[in-house]
Amino acid sequence: MKADLHNHLGSNGANPGFDETIDLVYSKLGNNSAFGIANSDDFRYEKFVGQKGKYERVSLDKGRAVYVPEKKVLVVKCQEVFTKQGHILAISAPYGRNIFSKNARHAIREAKDFDASLSAVHPFYQEGIGNFLIRNENLISQFSSWEGYNGSAEFYLPKVLPRDANKKSIDFYFENILANPDLNIGISSATDGHSVNVVGKCYTELQFDENFMNNNFAEELDKSLRKVKCLNNRCMNSNQIDAGIHAFNMAVKTLQGKR
Repeated sequence: MKADLHNHLGSNGANPGFDETIDLVYSKLGNNSAFGIANSDDFRYEKFVGQKGKYERVSLDKGRAVYVPEKKVLVVKCQEVFTKQGHILAISAPYGRNIFSKNARHAIREAKDFDASLSAVHPFYQEGIGNFLIRNENLISQFSSWEGYNGSAEFYLPKVLPRDANKKSIDFYFENILANPDLNIGISSATDGHSVNVVGKCYTELQFDENFMNNNFAEELDKSLRKVKCLNNRCMNSNQIDAGIHAFNMAVKTLQGKR
């Protein structure tokens, strides 16, 4: 299953509609695919799956995901949590439940209380949690996935956004995580897109049980995330243009005092 689990849709979750978005994802990833919609401090996933549309949708495991049988596409609830120590991605939390703590330790605990999987996203890019985890190695075991490649982290600005953040992330995974027999953490690739049009630029091939609808979805997804331990199971393409547009929009909001 091709899975691009780190996406935000457009500004504040803007999208062309439920059916139209599913069609677009299907055209990029095909059937038996999945994409995540990452809430920020909002409920854009819940708003998205609540839109009108003709496609049947099946809610899974307390609303942690919605399955569209006609296209065999999974829409997974995620949340990028902006802690002071760095960003983390909570994957498959229950519908309507967000993490609000801005302290990494507390946010990790909240995610575990929700039975959500954790991914260390863009760990060595701007606002990544990588350096904090190096200083607090005992917390690394709380993660199911390490985002080795983030398409948007290829966007580089001198003295603002670091270069080679993905290379550092991949090297750290193989040298310090995979090499540690006490850790069972997978490596992933994701777009981190801020437009529906870029979903699927990056993805991870997950070994997902086809009977996931009859099982504990959160548990099955967590197992599949942990299984991916090589680069062969990933598609990695730069998302620099989309990331640059997003960075510009964030800069404008900051100047306007809206961020």
